[in-house]
Amino acid sequence: MSTSSASVLAWTGTTTTVVAALALLGSGVLARAEAGTAADLASLAGADALAVAHPHPCRVAAETAERNGARLTGCEQREWDVLVRVEVDAGALPSAVAESRAGPGPSEVPET
Repeated sequence: MSTSSASVLAWTGTTTTVVAALALLGSGVLARAEAGTAADLASLAGADALAVAHPHPCRVAAETAERNGARLTGCEQREWDVLVRVEVDAGALPSAVAESRAGPGPSEVPET
């Protein structure tokens, strides 16, 4: 093998490694964005369900998270707020996790 062939082979290997690393990084960033969106939508759906006196706002949040490609791993109702935690599969990377809280603004809290 000539020196120029070895050089081309080395550059090709390096380029392939860099492209693979960038693709992996990109899929991780995408999974994190998907997790954030799913968490926000799930908490909003749960808070909306709570506002209309749905008996299981966390079940509504779980269904919403699932429809958005995430898995609900935690849900808590604190007074009129719904707090959620979701995970999205990131392939070869660890799962992307996001948390969100939704509820009425301070002036919109129903009287108890």
